[in-house]
Amino acid sequence: MKTGVPPHADMDGASRAGCPDACGLACGNAGEGCGGGAGCGDGAVDGRAEPGAGACGAPRPPVDGCLPARTGQRDDAFDPVVEAIRCRAENLFDTRQLLCAEAVLHAVAETLGGPLSPDQAAALGTPFCQGMGGAGCTCGALSGAVAAVGLYRGRPERGAGGAKGRALARRMHDAFRDDCGATCCRVLIRHVRHDKTAHFAQCRALTGKGAVLAARELLAEGVRPRDGALPLPSDTGLTLWRNRLRALLRLPFRRRG
Repeated sequence: MKTGVPPHADMDGASRAGCPDACGLACGNAGEGCGGGAGCGDGAVDGRAEPGAGACGAPRPPVDGCLPARTGQRDDAFDPVVEAIRCRAENLFDTRQLLCAEAVLHAVAETLGGPLSPDQAAALGTPFCQGMGGAGCTCGALSGAVAAVGLYRGRPERGAGGAKGRALARRMHDAFRDDCGATCCRVLIRHVRHDKTAHFAQCRALTGKGAVLAARELLAEGVRPRDGALPLPSDTGLTLWRNRLRALLRLPFRRRG
């Protein structure tokens, strides 16, 4: 179900000439967008995400649990590997270890292996989080999904073809836009930005959606989980502090002055 595309926007949520700065005022206009109910689609009321609900009408699972995905796919489209990747991405987001794009890339690399380690893949996603570092442009969950597909189906070397990777990116973009009504971070969060609980729940669900999009495309392309990857771990809040301490201890000591 597609709803909530701003009246001055193209179908992907980017502005036309009548609404300036596609990644600034057009998507936010001091947080209010170009006007008109831009928001999530399925399950929303008047274009507004319901408190406690995830993006596109997905219910918010408990922090330590993982409910079945509600991303518009048919029941017969259920895939345990896709579900595992979705749950892992949402778990990484839930435990505040990673943001949207980082969590998607980490979960995909952790499951499928590939050219980058999970931590390296997550680092690749850092600049994409919060709509390109807080600019409010393309949702980090979608950017992370596109980057994840690029790791496996991007141009393999200079001179080789890259049409496959571009086609997969376009398909994921269109699927995300059709489900959520927009791809712009500021548009997607405009109705929850003053409610931290609803905002977190929506971004959590969008992270899961990005993981599902990437996982489905890669599995369809013949990429398979690495040996021993499944079942994936499920971290708790303590993992965040443990990892922060480890990261701190690895930092070189620097004297002041």
